[in-house]
Amino acid sequence: MTIRTRQTITEELLKLMTETYGAPDDITAETSYDSLDLDSLVLVEVAVALSSRYDVFVSEAEMTEAATIAGTVAMLEAKGVKA
Repeated sequence: MTIRTRQTITEELLKLMTETYGAPDDITAETSYDSLDLDSLVLVEVAVALSSRYDVFVSEAEMTEAATIAGTVAMLEAKGVKA
């Protein structure tokens, strides 16, 4: 069983954003998705990846509302992802 913490979820999301979606390596949990110039298709892809990885449904609208990695972690926690 994998034990997740807020920090490990944050690190997983930062890695996803940099390795899969080309975000700069120096982004932080507080970097806004808007500042990364991510289009809505990328946010949909991220939502699908998170839905699969954490076994919860995540919509593009929720990703937009979360606005940052930190906001996304909080949203995942609110959906019951244990951190």
